[in-house]
Amino acid sequence: MLPETLASFALDRIVTSPHARCVETVRGLALARGLPVELRDELLPDAPLDDTWALLVSLPEASLACTHREVFQGLFGGAVTCEKGAAWILEREGEILVPTAYLPSPTSQERAIRPGVPA
Repeated sequence: MLPETLASFALDRIVTSPHARCVETVRGLALARGLPVELRDELLPDAPLDDTWALLVSLPEASLACTHREVFQGLFGGAVTCEKGAAWILEREGEILVPTAYLPSPTSQERAIRPGVPA
């Protein structure tokens, strides 16, 4: 599902929390793109947010980082929400990362297109 969702995006690097769920999320995309999956402790739920920010800012622009919903929400002080399995596109504005596009989880997309099933 992720390879299709991100087909139009260039990717040079994939980093992820070492938790199995995150690794599994990016594995198919990494295989499809021929990229290694880099495990990074800075993306763990209990990692200091300063360490997470430092990693994200250091990544090349065409990177994918897989972390946990609570980490992402903590990075933005709760100002943005994210359902489990969803993704945000972040863009750089100088040294600042700004969430610019939300990609709902595949599960909520399936519910939205199935008649009689509330989204």
